[in-house]
Amino acid sequence: MVQYNHFNYCQDLTTKLKLFADHPEGVFHRAPNSDTLLSISQRLSSIGHAVLVAIDGKDSDFKDNEAEQLLKHPQYFIMILLPASNDDNDAILLAQEIAEANCVQIMLRMHDQRDKMLEGLHGLEKSSFSIGSIGPLGENLYGAVMGFALEHGISTKKDDKYWV
Repeated sequence: MVQYNHFNYCQDLTTKLKLFADHPEGVFHRAPNSDTLLSISQRLSSIGHAVLVAIDGKDSDFKDNEAEQLLKHPQYFIMILLPASNDDNDAILLAQEIAEANCVQIMLRMHDQRDKMLEGLHGLEKSSFSIGSIGPLGENLYGAVMGFALEHGISTKKDDKYWV
């Protein structure tokens, strides 16, 4: 079965969403979970077009399924950001509305791909999605951040290569 690759999946989204059609270059950015919003913001300074930031799934929760596996729940995030003047509340709200609408479309696409067992999304937890507003990042970027989790089992057997 195909393993989900968050960065590849998100980069592909930038070629499929109309929001990014006018700027095919420089719309995809990636960040580790350990990055702070300040660090991400500094890297996005002076950008004047819509961007997508993919944040990896290295943070995980674990559950015991009362069988022979632990269930790992890596958490992933996607930020969609659009430029808006810092002193124009209507423009900020519009940027956040557009970003949220695109996040919802991504979520619906992911649900469909999960149901069809595509793109490694078979473990997607449909109820794990959350969307919140964010900004400003960079000099004038506002939008939405969407989080979700995938579930997959890991063996409870210790691996001898880690032990002395």
